Amino acid sequence: RASNLYHIIAISGEHMMIISGVIFISLRLLLLLLFPKRMALRPEGKSVIAIISLMMVTVYLFVTGLPISAVRAYVMIALVLMAIIFRRQVDPMRSLAFTALLILLFDPPSLLDPGFQLSFAATLALVALVEKRFMVALPTLERGRFRSGLHHLVTLLLASVVAEAATTPLVISMFNNLSLYGVFANAVATPLVSLFLMPTVALFFMLLPLGFEAWALDLLSLGIKALLALAHFVAGLPHAQWFVPSLPSFGLALFVGGLLWLCLWQTRARRYGLIAIIIGVASVFTVTLPDMLVSGSLKQIAFKSGDGYVLARGRATSLVPELWANGLGHKQLMPADKPEWRCDALGCVAQVKGLKIAFPTDAAAMRDDCANAQIIVTPAKGSGCDTRVRVIDPARLSEGHVTALWLDKKGITRVETSSDWQGNRPWSIASSEAGDED
Repeated sequence: RASNLYHIIAISGEHMMIISGVIFISLRLLLLLLFPKRMALRPEGKSVIAIISLMMVTVYLFVTGLPISAVRAYVMIALVLMAIIFRRQVDPMRSLAFTALLILLFDPPSLLDPGFQLSFAATLALVALVEKRFMVALPTLERGRFRSGLHHLVTLLLASVVAEAATTPLVISMFNNLSLYGVFANAVATPLVSLFLMPTVALFFMLLPLGFEAWALDLLSLGIKALLALAHFVAGLPHAQWFVPSLPSFGLALFVGGLLWLCLWQTRARRYGLIAIIIGVASVFTVTLPDMLVSGSLKQIAFKSGDGYVLARGRATSLVPELWANGLGHKQLMPADKPEWRCDALGCVAQVKGLKIAFPTDAAAMRDDCANAQIIVTPAKGSGCDTRVRVIDPARLSEGHVTALWLDKKGITRVETSSDWQGNRPWSIASSEAGDED
């Protein structure tokens, strides 16, 4: 994850290509061996092989457990095999669009799934790269075997850069994670995977019926060790993994719209997509982080202290505080301590931006805090405080939701909850069914 090579283990295009390619080519060679050349090369024979390959790849798809990346690759390969069956040509970009439409017709919520977004964003950019819909042509390197080989190597390296650029803003928005050396890691790993690991996998399947598969496994072991060594090396570099806030909704929409414009448009107008992409990515600098985060049951409390954030309640290694830390730009939240955070038998008090924020435990503590605190956060109803004290009560605090507070020296300037961000949808998790994780 820290080196941004985690996607390699996902069952996607390369895996499906190896499986379908080995099956199709093996059957094709078998046909040539068993029948006369004039019969084996007939289009009908090729169509039959494509039908058998499609059936076997379909079986492999169900073996994988139907992850979205595998389904996307399967549908695109199925379209290629069907084109062979019906003797038609395939347009990769149309195949990708048809695949997305098909998946969304059967499973509309998958549009919000990280696997769907990352798989299609990377594939869209790579298809556009191969089709040379933007500046990737390298005509000076296409003459001669050496230059042709160099051209293909540069294309592989460029593919890693393009895929990384197409998915990084989405990864930031979903996981608040940025791998600083991800482009370097993928630039080295892509040739290793494409030119060594995947061909070795194909070699394994070819040698398996002959009993010589151990040779391929030994080679595969060397390649996997090299890949893991690269991952550990990159992850060990200084600042290998950054945690950054998510892009705002408008910025993410601009990025996605710009990416589609850049990859789908075929005239010079495509360059305007870069403007939308740049503005969308730059929108991360407009994000204003909250000064305090509170879970509905007050099991987790985090607030801003100095230049960073601290965790007043909860375990830093549990799910909710870890997600908070990543969204606030930290790997982990440090525990809060005096003088910003103090507790006694009646409750706890936090000092944030010069404001006294109280977390009373009972009615007696509430009366005392009403006289001394500027803000009170409590899951109890009926505070009894006057209007000078801002009370965050159960109307805002609800089980399973998170409340974010923005503060200044005068008090609260903004209050938002996760239910506000989520919206009231038919599929939203009801507050009575959700629980905070500690």
